[in-house]
Amino acid sequence: MAKEHAGSKASRSHLLAALERWDLIVPTAPLAHRIPGLLSIDHIAVPRAWPVAGAVRVVAEAGGRRLSDHDAYVVEVDLPGSTP
Repeated sequence: MAKEHAGSKASRSHLLAALERWDLIVPTAPLAHRIPGLLSIDHIAVPRAWPVAGAVRVVAEAGGRRLSDHDAYVVEVDLPGSTP
């Protein structure tokens, strides 16, 4: 199981309270960090009412070379009333 060590317990508590207060979910929560065995510290929150079609990590590299010390994360949602 991957771990997440970033931030403090107090900060995490504030973030979780904000997610609950605004009825948000974080589809990126289970995604991997660039360091094996860790979870991402970069997240996207969306309204709980939005159906999430998927969440993926996009490795930030080109030609075998890192472009950043962070990867990109993408969340696909099916917005109510939208058409593809």
